Amino acid sequence: MNIQKAEQSILNAIYAAIAWLLLDLGLLFQEQGVQAISLLFSRPELAVGVIITVVCIAGLMYKSRLAAMVLLLLFLLPLVLRMVQGVYPSTVMLVFFLLLLYFFLSGVLGAFRYH
Repeated sequence: MNIQKAEQSILNAIYAAIAWLLLDLGLLFQEQGVQAISLLFSRPELAVGVIITVVCIAGLMYKSRLAAMVLLLLFLLPLVLRMVQGVYPSTVMLVFFLLLLYFFLSGVLGAFRYH
């Protein structure tokens, strides 16, 4: 992987992280409606997750390896924990998860290759 491919992989990971964040927030607003904002303030773990994701997206803009790793783990750990508990996503969601996982993993590889 050369520098141009590494930069493109990082950029793809940024796009995937933004899509993932917007999808999660959109689903939260669809489920909760106007109370979604109060839910973010009443449950600090949700707000912290959003803040960490936004900070990692900003870190990826500077080609941060740590930000790429944190985003990958933030995405992968809840998925693995749900599957261990026996909650399997639908086929469409699984394909979407695998697509995002590919972009996050290539972002990690691109960030390490860039430096």
